[in-house]
Amino acid sequence: MSLLTESDAGLYCPAGDFYVDPWQPVDRAVITHAHADHARSGSRRYPAAKEGEAVFRLRVGEEADIEFLEYGRQIQWNGVNVALHPAGHIRGSAQVRIEHRGEICVVSGDYKLAADPTTRPFEPIGCHTFVTESTFGLPIYRWPSPKEVIEEIHRWWRENQSAGRTSVLFAYAVGKSQRLLASLDPSVGPLLAHGAVLRGCQAYRNSG
Repeated sequence: MSLLTESDAGLYCPAGDFYVDPWQPVDRAVITHAHADHARSGSRRYPAAKEGEAVFRLRVGEEADIEFLEYGRQIQWNGVNVALHPAGHIRGSAQVRIEHRGEICVVSGDYKLAADPTTRPFEPIGCHTFVTESTFGLPIYRWPSPKEVIEEIHRWWRENQSAGRTSVLFAYAVGKSQRLLASLDPSVGPLLAHGAVLRGCQAYRNSG
């Protein structure tokens, strides 16, 4: 993988002099999405997807120097072309397409292929090398469809209502919670959210 190397700060592109989702502060950090294991504060400059502007600000702070890019818009550093494309993971999530001297590498960050009412769908990108997250990449992982999961939640919720119990759902404050709230039937009953979730919801609203 000549375009990218591993370094103490994370995945590095020597030709373009930038990092993708570094775990230490660097001069230029291209960020795939605004989850804490990918977007860390302290770097000098951040290119990121404009669609998730408010979500990124929530993660790295209002004072951070972030260059927000429309999906598909190409920029160039030292002869290396870089563009962000939808990853379908959370609002503003992106795959990083890197092209130099005819070689194309795509870094996925986290992504998903299932439909999500809160974000743009994953966009397949032709490349020579695809660097993929694989937290659940083993074939033993087989998930039910989102429709089945929501139907199961609604059944459980109504059973709890009948028994006089409050239903409590746990989910990541940014991304998963918004996807869940957008999928639930509000007629099932009053929906209350933790303050951290509400901050994520407001960032989603501010991002369109």
